Amino acid sequence: AMAAQAPLIERMAVAGGVEILRSQYFAKFKVGVEYPTVPSSVVRSEATFDGIIDELAEKYPELSAVLYNDVKACPNCGKPCAYTMTTCNACATCLKEVEITKSENVFSAFLFGVKRAKRGFPYTVSLRRQTPDVLVLDDMLALTPCHFDGIPAKHYIPDWRFLLTDPLEGLKVIDQIEEECWAATLEFFRDEKFRTAIFKGGITEEELKGKVIKSFNFPPSQFQLHIQWLVPPLMPFQYFMAEIRNHFHEDRAFPIAYVRKVLELNKPYKVRKDTPIEEIVAYYDGLGINYKQHWNEFYQKSLADSMELANWRPEDFEYVVEDGKAYNFSVESGKVVKGAQVEGFVASDVQKLDCAAMQNYGRPYDGGRPTGTYVQTPLKPKLGPGGYEAWPGVFSD
Repeated sequence: AMAAQAPLIERMAVAGGVEILRSQYFAKFKVGVEYPTVPSSVVRSEATFDGIIDELAEKYPELSAVLYNDVKACPNCGKPCAYTMTTCNACATCLKEVEITKSENVFSAFLFGVKRAKRGFPYTVSLRRQTPDVLVLDDMLALTPCHFDGIPAKHYIPDWRFLLTDPLEGLKVIDQIEEECWAATLEFFRDEKFRTAIFKGGITEEELKGKVIKSFNFPPSQFQLHIQWLVPPLMPFQYFMAEIRNHFHEDRAFPIAYVRKVLELNKPYKVRKDTPIEEIVAYYDGLGINYKQHWNEFYQKSLADSMELANWRPEDFEYVVEDGKAYNFSVESGKVVKGAQVEGFVASDVQKLDCAAMQNYGRPYDGGRPTGTYVQTPLKPKLGPGGYEAWPGVFSD
């Protein structure tokens, strides 16, 4: 049976119990307001390949299959979109006639210690943990103050579908990634300043562990398996985006709970690069693991947990935003009350600044700019032991 949808509560409570409409969000930190951050304690390392991905592919031709993503580059705004998209999810341009092209696989670049991108910026990462099996890094486009990507560091696994070729090994991969992501999360949780500022109410480690928002995307933007690991609460604007279903998209977000259930059946599935996701979902639906039900529970829980933990202080922000317009506001009888509209408000500019103030990507900052490192033990530039190892079904076509 479908989980009954919770009645839509109009308001959510933030710090001090102040209530704000779920259709509104706080924006623009006041001058001098700082949220606590947790700097990375990882030892800094240098690049091992002094060049760009194209040069790595030229020097080691067998690697070319693992160094690029298949994308549709939007002819209007240039965004690399997932190759299944029919319209650009940034500017809504039609992509039906657009050919699939290649973009640099940044996760592969990180793992091979490539020095820089074709466009010139360094391929450094905001690294939290590295083991022989797993890489944990801060997501560059953080949706929560603590948002990681957890990546297998040994095997090339383009996306979660390929875990189905060896379900029990697939579960081990997920276990390893989750274990390292949780260890990285504890550095944040055990930082008292961070914990008391970011999470509303006293929350225990175990409670927090049950609230982490965990999923795979398909198709991914980068063709190396990565768990999206978001510790709630979502930042104010990102929470609003989730409310209007602009995050955790149905049919693109695959909750880890769902993938685990599917793998636990231990029914291997032959996956090729072009195996339709709909076919996979239908197959496991038929075996009693219902994607829509799992997705719905995941989506509702993500919103509920984020609301429960949201600890933003109204007094830290200049504006409240509703329908894309910014307003001054006051708090009366414990509720946010809109004041005069603010002229010349550019939402995207403010969101960038707010995100930079709240995110932990690139901490510690140097002169106001994020810092990073190269991985400590990069893969050898080859396929096979010491390099990217083959995962069942990935290189056989």
